[in-house]
Amino acid sequence: MPNELWIAGAGSGKTHKIIADAIKVIEAGGRVLVVTYTTNNQAELRSRFVELHGASSEHFVVKGLFSFYLEDMVRPYQSAVFPDRIARHFFTEHNPHHLPGVFVKGRPVYIKDRAEELADGSVNPFHYLTACKTMAYSGYLAKLAALVAKRSKDAPAKRLKDIYERIFFDEVQDLVGWDYEAIKSLSKVMPDSICCVGDFRQTIYSTTFGQKAPLKPQQKADYFVVKLKFEKHSMPTNRRCIQQICDLSDTVHPGLYDKTISNVKKVPDEVSHHHGTFIVKQSQVADYLATFQPQVLRWSSTTGTAYLPANLECYTFGSSKGLGFDRVLVIPPDKHLKFVRGDAKAFDTDKTEESRNKLYVAITRARYSLAFVVEDKKLKGLPFPVWEAPAQPVAIKVE
Repeated sequence: MPNELWIAGAGSGKTHKIIADAIKVIEAGGRVLVVTYTTNNQAELRSRFVELHGASSEHFVVKGLFSFYLEDMVRPYQSAVFPDRIARHFFTEHNPHHLPGVFVKGRPVYIKDRAEELADGSVNPFHYLTACKTMAYSGYLAKLAALVAKRSKDAPAKRLKDIYERIFFDEVQDLVGWDYEAIKSLSKVMPDSICCVGDFRQTIYSTTFGQKAPLKPQQKADYFVVKLKFEKHSMPTNRRCIQQICDLSDTVHPGLYDKTISNVKKVPDEVSHHHGTFIVKQSQVADYLATFQPQVLRWSSTTGTAYLPANLECYTFGSSKGLGFDRVLVIPPDKHLKFVRGDAKAFDTDKTEESRNKLYVAITRARYSLAFVVEDKKLKGLPFPVWEAPAQPVAIKVE
């Protein structure tokens, strides 16, 4: 069986798939490695494995992406590039070679002597490592891993093939640029051992900075299928959201993915009186919160502070990723509101997919009811019913 790419839509049960497949390999006598980006997901994978398997196992290994690069691809064969041991990685959210806050004609200014190669053609350690040469910049670890693989004639992949029967890369939508070169070096040696799982509609985080392709969702999918010859599969069944919410989520990335089919067969009686998609007037947010206790999702931590209760627990769209709630109340930014109104081109001029993807994530957090907050004066032309707060009972004065 060739290496696989699984497009796992929101609520499709990708974690369950990874764990179930891993258990089959382990029960057959194999060893499994799961590589993922966020620490929260690492904890979730370990927890779900124990839940399904009944106990932990030394044959089920979970690693963060940067730890994987350093421990399994770079350090065992780093002598092919650098003589001294690299102790750990140094997290870099932004390019460490840019002078902070310095731009010329809109372009960042690079720090001197950080080029990839020195004048004699040798590798410049300060392109990949900190000044002490004991820490690797996280943003350049994939690039370094690819370089080590090339210079060692794919020794890291050969070693991994001897250790693991199966390697899963979770949340592959977050991979960019050099991550794909690293996976390419593995797939040459392991043509039937790798399974990549993710949903490019949920690309919110990024493993690194830079503009090396592939960057866009379709580029990433094409790289797996066309360049790496991965076999593409789809997981279109949503086990979280009712069909009406699934249908709305499908409109965010029209035509690029299989139609989402809800596996929610019945709306529970306790929420059946209010399910589907709604509009909530900004003036009635307090009433809606009191009536249904929805989870509030918003673009940033300051969105909606003028009318939300000060002590209300809210999530940003990004921080809600991976979570699910019976009822969700979304405070949409202007661009999202344009889309909700029916403007299919609302995201067309965006340079990145961030805004579109965050809307998809927000929509697919809701199981049974999804509501958008809209200013009272902007209600006209919205395609969903406007929720009205129940009329207050009139007090009758008794003489």
